[in-house]
Amino acid sequence: MGSAPSRSRTGSTANLPRKDQESTNDNKHKTKRPSVTATPLADEAEAKDVMISYSHADKEMMMMVKDYLEDLGISVWVDKTGLQAGVDFLSKIGQAIIDAKVFISLLSEKTIQSKYCQDELALAYISNKSIIPVALKNESDLFPIMDTGMKLQLARFKWVLLVDEEKKEDGLKELLGRIKKEIRSPDDEKQVKPDAPSGKVLKKQSTKKYINTRSVSMNSSVDFAEDLALTFWDNSFRDKDPVPWNEFTQVFCAKFHNDLEMMYGNESRIEWLLAVLKREMAYNDDTLYKENFIDFCTIDNEHRPLWECVQNQAIESYTMMEVFDMDSSVRVQAIENLGKFNSPTVRNALLDLMSGKDNNVRAVAAISLAKTGAQDKEVVKKLLDCLNDKDRLVRESGCLALGHLQLKEAVPKLVQLWRNDFISHVREAATIALEKIGGEEANKAMHMTKVLSDEIHMLTQK
Repeated sequence: MGSAPSRSRTGSTANLPRKDQESTNDNKHKTKRPSVTATPLADEAEAKDVMISYSHADKEMMMMVKDYLEDLGISVWVDKTGLQAGVDFLSKIGQAIIDAKVFISLLSEKTIQSKYCQDELALAYISNKSIIPVALKNESDLFPIMDTGMKLQLARFKWVLLVDEEKKEDGLKELLGRIKKEIRSPDDEKQVKPDAPSGKVLKKQSTKKYINTRSVSMNSSVDFAEDLALTFWDNSFRDKDPVPWNEFTQVFCAKFHNDLEMMYGNESRIEWLLAVLKREMAYNDDTLYKENFIDFCTIDNEHRPLWECVQNQAIESYTMMEVFDMDSSVRVQAIENLGKFNSPTVRNALLDLMSGKDNNVRAVAAISLAKTGAQDKEVVKKLLDCLNDKDRLVRESGCLALGHLQLKEAVPKLVQLWRNDFISHVREAATIALEKIGGEEANKAMHMTKVLSDEIHMLTQK
């Protein structure tokens, strides 16, 4: 029996089939190539208790909720002016989500169709915010018409219903009580702080504190005991180890057929999920080892049901893909701010995005990865690889990221780039990085190069 490959988790952002653009207005706004340096906010308002995401078709209901909460002492941020995509949208709405303690998604058919509302929810989710869905229609009417991402992100939360006029007051009281419970927490548990020493890989753990976890997405139709990782493997494969990946997927799809149909629907989305699982469990190999399967189903050192872990992974992968998608309406400010959340979700997805094909995504992901402070071998290797990238913005970002982390092992490559890169901005970024890293080796290399450069310049002038 062969040994399992060593585990190095990276949250997959395999290409999920994109939903149709639901609004021609959304399609008009294309965001420019992002800068590698953060842009100060144009109008930094005080952080609010609550941010409400809504469709402007539901503005009257939004104002009713906002006024109710503010009358009872809850501060609320909403976009009342209909900000357009661009600097104002990216900075103000993105920052409002990051700063708020609670994120309310006001759900209607229009919200579900809005790309902006989808992006705002994705950012709130990946930023580990307390999310409260407030439905203006019955859940049974809205859930089936949601795209896969919204289903994954919202299904686990208890919804507040503002549907029946006679029960609206009860719904508002429930909403107020849940908000107060969140904003009165003694510690900000929603923002995950670094809990691993520099140089160590963050372990797979539960990083989200849920409000009234629901059963619709996290629990499967399969009996709980049979869904536990060890039981699932033993019942399905007995002593066989490893098993061909195709055999595993056949067993998995047969056992969870009803759940896959409900959450993912069409075949292309199920194929996306299986691609994510193959990368996470089998490292894109054609065989699956029991050790890696059990590792995938272990959270906080506890074996969990397979379906729960599948859903966790799907949510992480889909949500990170939404936030970092180059058509995302909140992506630049979102990526710049995600560095403050040093969680396995963010760190692993950033690593994965740095292997993607989009130059802009790789560049911004490198900066965000440096902001997390992670310095394990995989992170260092990814950032060093940026210095060899064909795209100048990726090389520039790699320099700044390595300088931010003050990685002395990067000095030789940075010096080489400083000497030889034909793009002046890249050479300037390498200089900044070397100055930040400092130390005898960096100073000596820069001094020697400068002396040689001056000598060559003098010779050419004769």
